[in-house]
Amino acid sequence: MYIEINLLPQEFRPKRSKLSLNFKALLVLVLICGAVGLGGYYYYLNFQYKSQVSELNALKQQQILLQGAVELNNKAAELKARVSERIEVIKELTQDSDLRFEMLRHINRIMPENLWLISLTENDQGNGVYYTIEGMSYTKAGISSFLDGLNEFEHFTEVSLEAITPSPMEIQDAYQYVVQVKLDTYTPPVVADASVKKK
Repeated sequence: MYIEINLLPQEFRPKRSKLSLNFKALLVLVLICGAVGLGGYYYYLNFQYKSQVSELNALKQQQILLQGAVELNNKAAELKARVSERIEVIKELTQDSDLRFEMLRHINRIMPENLWLISLTENDQGNGVYYTIEGMSYTKAGISSFLDGLNEFEHFTEVSLEAITPSPMEIQDAYQYVVQVKLDTYTPPVVADASVKKK
């Protein structure tokens, strides 16, 4: 076994550094710190990426919900427009039904004996609603009385005898007549506003 002994005096001996540096260990330490730093930065970027993806998915879901709400709103508006259109049609068909019913009741009430109706036709001529009444009577006096009764109806603005022709029958001679009347346009009743206070 070989033992090295330094016989030089203390003052002549080479001075040693108090701290010895191991460059390999230092390099490994630097590499480890770099790897840890890069790993942490990668984890941070991955976390940010996942957060952005999650936020983007949430925005897409909100967009889908908003599109559904917009489509539903458009369908509701379209349905509302159709309902309003149908309501207006129903109003036009029924707003003057009472007036027509009153007219038919009056015609039925004024019909004299030995006079009857064959047809009652409604004609909308733009400037008003006209009715063509066709029928038969055994006497001209019955037709004249029927015309007088039609003139008594306050909602007829025009009453005219369009034609009267003999129409012989097996039992008794008769006359066929055509009468045209003009019906007043329907005017909805004015409803007083309840918010207006009486003076």
